[in-house]
This record gives sequence, C-alpha cells and structure tokens, in this order.
Amino acid sequence: MAEKSAKWITNLRNGLRRDCGEGWMVRGVGDGLVQRVQLTVRSDDGSRSSITLGPKAKTDPDFIPWVGTSAGWILNTSTQISELMKEKSKGLEEAYELLKQRNVDGANGLFDWERLAKKFKTHKTSNSKNGPRVWNRNYRTPIARTLLILTSEPAPKSGYSVLKTLVQRHGGEPGSTSRRLRIQYAAEFLRFAFTNGVSRCWLPPEDLKIFIGEKPVAQSQTDNEQQSQANA
Repeated sequence: MAEKSAKWITNLRNGLRRDCGEGWMVRGVGDGLVQRVQLTVRSDDGSRSSITLGPKAKTDPDFIPWVGTSAGWILNTSTQISELMKEKSKGLEEAYELLKQRNVDGANGLFDWERLAKKFKTHKTSNSKNGPRVWNRNYRTPIARTLLILTSEPAPKSGYSVLKTLVQRHGGEPGSTSRRLRIQYAAEFLRFAFTNGVSRCWLPPEDLKIFIGEKPVAQSQTDNEQQSQANA
C-alpha cells in the first residue's frame, strides 16, 4: 500500500493542479534525506517533460529542498513558469530559463523590494475586513523599517543581516513583546519574498531567538535564588 503523502505535499499538489492544470506534477527525487524538487508537465498528447527546480547541487546556498518550507516557493515558481509558457509559447525548460534570468536580474540589485512590499500589504489586507486596521497597527512600521534596510547602501546580503540590522537600529529591550513582534513581522515579509522569487539567502533563520533575545532576570528573582542557595 502506498504511503500517504504529508499534508503539505497534498496541499502543494492540489494547488499546482488548481493554478497550473491537471497535467502538472511535483515530487522529491534523489538519494538521501534531502531531495531535489522535480516538476513534470504532461502535455495533451501524453508526452512529458521534467525539470529540477532550483540548483542541482545540494551544496549550493540557493538549493531548494523537498521540504514543507519550500512549498510556497515551489507553487509560486511553477505558476510563473506556467504563465511564461502560455505568454511566450515556450516549453517547460525554456520558460524556466526565462524565469531564472529574471530572478538573476533581481539578485543583482534590480529586484523591486518596494513593489514586493506593496504586494505583501495587499496579501495581508485583502483577506478580511479588519485587514487594513491590522496592517496599520501591526505591520506598517516594521515593514517600512525593513524596506529601508533592504534599499540602503551598502545593501544587506541576506535575511540574517536584515534582521540583525533591524535589531541594531530599532531593537528595544531584549525579550520584550515589541521587539519580538517587530522581528516576527519582518521575518514574515522575508519568507513572503522568498515565496515570490527572491533568492533563498533572504530567508530568515528558523529560530528567531537570537534576534529577539531574552528578558533579563528580575532582581527580586535573583535575590530569591541567592537566598535559596545560601539556605541549602
């Protein structure tokens, strides 16, 4: 009996068929725990063509693994390939080469971060009537500050450096709610950016504690601990 696919795989494949068509398929291929992403398109005549999404070398810093955190990128990239195939009358491989060239231009400094920030705002505000209010209260200032960092000179080189600079400029008390939320909202935007075509280097670390920090131990608590040790 075939093993049941993980929920993220099922959702990804359903999204792929919805956005690109019934003939679009994706799976993990390769040896070892870390697999490459293979995209396959079946034409109306039954013929198939396949490509590897992302660099083939697992040592490449932009390598895209077959894991749940890559699902958004995989779906977005596949959708863009599908659109290019239709617009340019290109085959699968040719359309992907066009898309990669477009992304290379972005990686060389031509990527429009401001356009992406507007897209992120639309994404956050269009799903509920409270979206605009939530954006203005929670997201507007952190994203504006993140955008300033991304477009500053010298420009940051990674999501890690973006969050590090955000802490340096607008940190707040370590472990505080304001600092935690500021970092979380900026990290959410960077993940959205990755999903929408920027290099994998812009992904924030999975663990954000290094940026959020921890609240200092209250002096009273320290005194109690010292007293307990003295009485032991």
